[in-house]
Amino acid sequence: MVDELTKNGVTLKSITEPFDTANAAGKMMLQMLGVFAEFEHATIVERTKVGMEKKAEGGNFVGGNVPYGYQLNPEKGLVLNEEEALIVRKMFKMYALGKEGASAICNELNEAGHRNRNGRKWGRRVVLYMLKNPVYVGKIRWREVLYEGQHEPLVSEVLFQKANEVLQERHEDLKGRQWHNGDERLLTGIIKCARCKSHMFGGGGYKKGVHVPYYVCSKRFNDHDCEQEYVRAELLEAAVTEDIKAMFRDEQFMARVWAEANQRLCAEKPSLEKEIGRVEAQVAKTQAAMDRYFEAFEAGNLKPELCSEKVLDLRARLEELEAEKRDLEARRKRLDLPEVDRELLLAAVDEFDKVMAEGTNPQKKDLLRRLVKKVLVHDRRTVEVWYELPNQASVRTPGNMAPRAGLEPAA
Repeated sequence: MVDELTKNGVTLKSITEPFDTANAAGKMMLQMLGVFAEFEHATIVERTKVGMEKKAEGGNFVGGNVPYGYQLNPEKGLVLNEEEALIVRKMFKMYALGKEGASAICNELNEAGHRNRNGRKWGRRVVLYMLKNPVYVGKIRWREVLYEGQHEPLVSEVLFQKANEVLQERHEDLKGRQWHNGDERLLTGIIKCARCKSHMFGGGGYKKGVHVPYYVCSKRFNDHDCEQEYVRAELLEAAVTEDIKAMFRDEQFMARVWAEANQRLCAEKPSLEKEIGRVEAQVAKTQAAMDRYFEAFEAGNLKPELCSEKVLDLRARLEELEAEKRDLEARRKRLDLPEVDRELLLAAVDEFDKVMAEGTNPQKKDLLRRLVKKVLVHDRRTVEVWYELPNQASVRTPGNMAPRAGLEPAA
């Protein structure tokens, strides 16, 4: 903050500390105070970590969210909350002995009217985290090291071990069964559930030994709080791809789209021109004020220090106005669409086909995101797709495309 003030010609004076950044001694004092403050902060952090580690070594709860099934007693530490403990034991028994999955456990708890401490329905991620938490067998975990805790175990070591063996067998993690390359599904990031407005992500299952990819609503998957259907991924992706190619080939349709877009953009021009005119008037007014200060200084009617202060303020204001004007002019330039170019559309189809046939999954996703604004799934049979107008930079050959890492979750 001090550097920013100095750049803009502002000095810092303190009424409680003996420093003034207008001179060298004040700057030195400020730097020394900063060094001591940083040292004090680092010391506090180090002591806090040492104290927490000692608490963990002694088997005491080190802080954070109190695990479900326990409550924090100021004198005794973690003590059992019997009402919650019953639910936790039920989770472990259902998973380890009944061989029911995390989703089935959530469904049964939610249907029975049980809720977590926040009053929300149980989600599979929370259940999986609890099944892995060693606090329930009387352990305290600190920095991945386990210590014997002072609190009473909620489940037996045998039951806990059995549950985690089942976890390992099923390869379940907090993200579910996932594709670790992160690039399988092409519409992740732009596809949403129209019912609950949550993102949808790529998942998959097996039917008669054949892998079936699909898109699933994240709210349904995590919280079981949406009734959106699973949507077959390859069918939806193929439909969107064919739709794009059909639009590019339909010159009359693209001409109508272009005309409608130009009509809407032209409607914005008057207000934009008005804004540019307002900014230009403020620029002229600010420049005139600077000129008056300079004239007063040259005439000897204004002290140099005051003149410098006023001019610096006005220059900063002038820079802000110029930046605003450049932004408005760039917006005005974007309002002018070129005429529909038949060659551009044909080239777009050719390049689109080439990328979708030869490109990697990250390249295909990058291309689709340039042409598809969003995909809203109402149900398995009704999907709403919003497209964006193509331009010469919208499609590129695979050799010229920089792959974008896929980050979608998976089931």
